[in-house]
Amino acid sequence: MTGQASCTNASAGYYVDTNASTAQTPCDAGTYNPNSSSNSSTDCLTTPAGNYSGIGASSPTQCSPGTWQNQTGQSACNESEAGHYTDSTASLQQSECLAGTYQPLTGQFSCLNASAGHYVETSGSAVQQPCPSGHYNPDIGADSLSDCLPADPGWYVGINGSTSQTPCALGTYQPNTGQSACLESDPGYFVASIASTTQSACPAGTYNPSMSSDSGVDCLPADSGNYVDVQASPSQTPCSPGTYQPDLGQVSCPNTEPGH
Repeated sequence: MTGQASCTNASAGYYVDTNASTAQTPCDAGTYNPNSSSNSSTDCLTTPAGNYSGIGASSPTQCSPGTWQNQTGQSACNESEAGHYTDSTASLQQSECLAGTYQPLTGQFSCLNASAGHYVETSGSAVQQPCPSGHYNPDIGADSLSDCLPADPGWYVGINGSTSQTPCALGTYQPNTGQSACLESDPGYFVASIASTTQSACPAGTYNPSMSSDSGVDCLPADSGNYVDVQASPSQTPCSPGTYQPDLGQVSCPNTEPGH
């Protein structure tokens, strides 16, 4: 503008270091100037650590949660790295997520608890680890593989990252801990209850040729002319020559009488 009666003072964040100037000069990014009427770039102050400033700033801006800056004279703050967090303003450093917590994202102000079925053993982790199959964990924030509990006998855990164990179904059993599956009942046996640690033997006089039987009625009585003399038999045995058996479910064949 021409024909003015006076000059304008340099604004805060700016300076004018020459006479007859038609424009003011902004302080560089990474510096600031809270005063007006400045006549030198030396009036632009270095932005302190934990802060940043853009071009022409009249004051520094604090780094927000999730960011940090440990250097002076900066134009931006650093985002917290994955596995880290910054929970306050004007922070000079980021903090590692503790064991039992993790953070997969950058620029965060807190960490996440390990989910149920998982654990985090090391600090500064960006990921959580699933409990292996055969193990489960109902709690959050686990910081050790030992927090993954082995499945009880009669139970199983078939997948990684499980929060609970599952009882063995009818017709199956599991005598051991920490298993990922149950065992089918063998021929000659049955399992008639859930979460069973053992299989039950068919009694003598009966047999069962099938696996995974879930009831004692699957134990078939020996046919006439046959017998089963032991428990847990998968088959029946025919009476040998000179013996007979007219009844069902018998454990032996008697000898034929003289004259027969």
